[in-house]
Amino acid sequence: MRKPLCEFEKIPYADKITPEPILNNNAGRDTKADSIRNSYNSQFKVGIYGWRKKCLYILVMALMFMMIINLALTLWVLKVLDFNSEGMGQLRIVPGGLQLLGQALVLDSLFASSIKSRRGHPISIESSRNFTVSTRDVNGFVQSRLYLGHDRLEVNVARLEIRDARGGLLLGASHDAVTIGADNLFISSPAGAAFNTAVQTPLVKAPPSKQLMLESPTRSLEMHASQTISLDSRAGDISASCLTNFKLRSTAGSIRLDAPSIYMPKLKSALPLPPPASHTHDPHHQNIYQLCACANGKLFLAPPHGVCAAREESLICR
Repeated sequence: MRKPLCEFEKIPYADKITPEPILNNNAGRDTKADSIRNSYNSQFKVGIYGWRKKCLYILVMALMFMMIINLALTLWVLKVLDFNSEGMGQLRIVPGGLQLLGQALVLDSLFASSIKSRRGHPISIESSRNFTVSTRDVNGFVQSRLYLGHDRLEVNVARLEIRDARGGLLLGASHDAVTIGADNLFISSPAGAAFNTAVQTPLVKAPPSKQLMLESPTRSLEMHASQTISLDSRAGDISASCLTNFKLRSTAGSIRLDAPSIYMPKLKSALPLPPPASHTHDPHHQNIYQLCACANGKLFLAPPHGVCAAREESLICR
């Protein structure tokens, strides 16, 4: 059934709206709808108002202020550190690594596979306390270490090698032996070199115009060779002295003293025997003696003529 035109349409919240007659045309209906919509919006407003709006504005302003400060600080850091398209300050990014044009201060650890100086310039590494270089194996354990302190230098490696520019071995040290690969080993200390155990070498010689002395102050000095031991002095003397006994022993051969003159000045002399009458006044026989040997091998002098024996062998041969 059609509603009569004189009746009002039931609209929500119509009790708060002043009723108006509905005109019998489209313009009247649009005007009424707009009026109802405006009245509804005036009662229930949509948006942020009051203290919430003020807090939102304050928050937006604070964020803008922080953004400006961060931007200013970022620009200041870039300016101080001298960032550019090639790197940062004196640090340049080059193909294969980094290039430092000045000095670098490392506050903690430095990890690098290679450190090189510029061509034609030296490299200097300085530390206020100590300097340590370490290498590690694939498991992360320290394999070798170089420690340079204010009073010592320590190298912890399995084998130490020092080579010349051509790669020849000059000095090698390991747990088993120390190898000297140089042609000559010079010891310039005034006290010489002290060896607690044996020394194996094919040649021991003194520098030119210097003396060579082999001495054992408190123990014995022994020389062993599988074939030959040669003592040679080309422009001087050879002297050997000891406190008790000096022994020369040959197991399968002989001991040969090859010299134009052999002097034994401190040999004991046996009591002289009565010389024959024919040689009493001969001056050529006054300083001539026989060299005799006791049963124990001790040498003594006897008169040139007669028996090579001593009257009192207990005094001469003991």
